[in-house]
Amino acid sequence: MKKFLFLLAGIGVVCGVASAQAQEPIAYGDLYNVEWCPCNPEEPFDADGSVVMGKTVMCPCNGLYSGYKKGFEQDVRELKNAAKNQLRKLNYFKYYLGLDYNMGTTSAGSEDIAFDDLILAGGPIKVKPDDVLDDQDSLSFVAGARISKYWGLEAFYQQSYDDNTATSVDSVTLNNPYYHLMNDYTTSFRAFGLDLIGYAPVSPYFDFVGSLGLAQYKFENEALFTSYYLSNTDPRDIVKQNFDEDKIGWRAGIGAQLNIADGIALRAMYKYIYIGGDLVEDLNEFSLGLRFLF
Repeated sequence: MKKFLFLLAGIGVVCGVASAQAQEPIAYGDLYNVEWCPCNPEEPFDADGSVVMGKTVMCPCNGLYSGYKKGFEQDVRELKNAAKNQLRKLNYFKYYLGLDYNMGTTSAGSEDIAFDDLILAGGPIKVKPDDVLDDQDSLSFVAGARISKYWGLEAFYQQSYDDNTATSVDSVTLNNPYYHLMNDYTTSFRAFGLDLIGYAPVSPYFDFVGSLGLAQYKFENEALFTSYYLSNTDPRDIVKQNFDEDKIGWRAGIGAQLNIADGIALRAMYKYIYIGGDLVEDLNEFSLGLRFLF
């Protein structure tokens, strides 16, 4: 009788333990993890091999699970691609400093330049602008930003590389066979302004470039009239006059940019500048320069 009671007690204990284990919630793992099965997640799986020690070894609705998993993986891929695309866009934003050498040719205005109140001459001296102007090579210092893949802004300061001097011998103005004039015209200019830059990327290493902008052009010019007696090299009289011109001009350019190294670009451009002054009508420039991007 005692053995029977002990047997009943043992069976009761085993059943209680089994019941407690059956009611213990199963850890299904993290979402979208292979340990998780989307089928009836709130109830324990049958002990048919679907769940072993809280891990899914065979999901009864594997197709549904695969669909969830593929959808999640697709979402992750799209987020990564969007982040990469945004990063590529941000990578186009660059500040830069640069230097250009400009080879310029000028077209003169149509109005003659008159120099009055010359003591050594009986009246004003009139000079054609073509006789005064010469090629205007210059240096440009630039600071800009490439705002996006296609647009940018660039500010510049430009200074003529060297003063240009045109010299002529005048044997008519003084109307005296014993005297003649030596006339020297020295021209220089400086400018500053802002250009809108457009980019047409061909590859990560090459862009076509266009520009449109406004600039203030200041021509600082000087005329020196010197009278000589016959062939004597010693001057008798000297008169100096300034004939400056200050104008706002609009600019348009086209060219190309080659990214030769990380943070260094080589740019070549042609620019047309309309000034519309009495001395200078317009200016044509061919420029070659460097851009240091950071």
